[in-house]
Amino acid sequence: MKNPWIVFIAARLGLFAGFLAIFLVLGFDWLYSSLVSGALALAVSLVFLQKQRDELSKEIYKKFGKDQNSATRDSDADLENRILDLEKDDNKPEGEK
Repeated sequence: MKNPWIVFIAARLGLFAGFLAIFLVLGFDWLYSSLVSGALALAVSLVFLQKQRDELSKEIYKKFGKDQNSATRDSDADLENRILDLEKDDNKPEGEK
């Protein structure tokens, strides 16, 4: 299986380099060519690289996403939950405590 990071980055860089080469061959200034090439590469990648972006997104989620089963223990969240539970108990009528 191809690495989605490499595929997406190579496609984006290829688009940029292609547009940059076209503008430079046409005789535009390098700064103008770079800026317009970057904008065009972004626009084209947003429209035509949906599949590659989705694959990259899945890869990122697999690596960094939280599963309900593998949730990390967070001491701050545990403390907040205990405080909220105590507040709920304090708000109950006397017979229910």
